[in-house]
Amino acid sequence: MAMPLKLRLLNGFMMGTLMSSVMSGFITLVNTGPGPGFLARWATAWFLAWLIAVPLAALVGPVARRWAETLAARI
Repeated sequence: MAMPLKLRLLNGFMMGTLMSSVMSGFITLVNTGPGPGFLARWATAWFLAWLIAVPLAALVGPVARRWAETLAARI
């Protein structure tokens, strides 16, 4: 069943925001450590990741959901 456009966009926004914040925070921490300026580095990395993650999640999310539904039906 197809997701309504409003739900698809909201889901992409939320998923992209959550994933980009966690992933950019973790990678920034691993690469630069928790020293001075960490929050500024993380905010910059997060913003750049967010610009890519939100549209990508909205576009690719429904495809991933169909793949997951197909796989779940087979196992």
